[in-house]
Amino acid sequence: MMKDDKFFWFKENRIVIPGVKGEHVFMHLTDSHIDVVDELSTPEEREKYDYQHELWAKYKKVFADKNNEPYGEPQMIPMLEAFEKALALAEELQPEALLMSGDILDNMHPAGERYLVKRMAEYPGPFLCVPGNHEDPALPGVWEMGVRPLECEGFRIVGVDDSRLTVSAEDLAALKALCDEGIPIIILCHAPFATSYCKEEMSSWDPYFYFGEDAEDENARAFIELCKTNDMIKAVICGHVHGYHALEFVPGKPMIVGSQGHAGAVDIVTVAGE
Repeated sequence: MMKDDKFFWFKENRIVIPGVKGEHVFMHLTDSHIDVVDELSTPEEREKYDYQHELWAKYKKVFADKNNEPYGEPQMIPMLEAFEKALALAEELQPEALLMSGDILDNMHPAGERYLVKRMAEYPGPFLCVPGNHEDPALPGVWEMGVRPLECEGFRIVGVDDSRLTVSAEDLAALKALCDEGIPIIILCHAPFATSYCKEEMSSWDPYFYFGEDAEDENARAFIELCKTNDMIKAVICGHVHGYHALEFVPGKPMIVGSQGHAGAVDIVTVAGE
């Protein structure tokens, strides 16, 4: 079984939403940072691929050591092989949906875009992906611009692009409109945010990796306030930090921050009623 592959390490997460019937299991993957070359790649693209491969061979261990997470020979495989393993795992586990919270591509490059569009078209199950800070706002067929809801039984998972540590005015308005419909929401985004409630817990993080209530950007502050205060928003799933964290941004509202997918990190997220 793929789940027994020593490359993977798992975190089990549970989100409770009153009124939800049964248990709904999702697989969350983030920060795979894949680079690809193919027969159409230019010499410059191949040179950049070699550079990025060497860079991440170093830094994924740095992040693992910093967060005291598994890292050994099984995790030393190339990023593209790691991503293929993760998709094979998802196909075996058959979660209700595969959730990907950004930086699936290490950068926007033609071979990577060709590969990812084709590969996700072949994926046999539902998935929801949002862009990361290494990616453009849209890659049609994989992630799109705008707020996107994934309808589930009794709740929604809503993709929101906060990859630039803010949310656009249009996306903020669309999210508010979804909240007004009265269906519980789990936010899927790339970057975590800090509130006064969890700021101390996040104080050791580099400020590059999150935004807070003191952000200069008005929309960033408004997004955090909406997540904090709107009763329809129940939880946040994100990545970007390259280390697993499970915290609450206000009492009773969890934030699941996934670790680096190219080093075997997989979150299993179960959504259930009380």
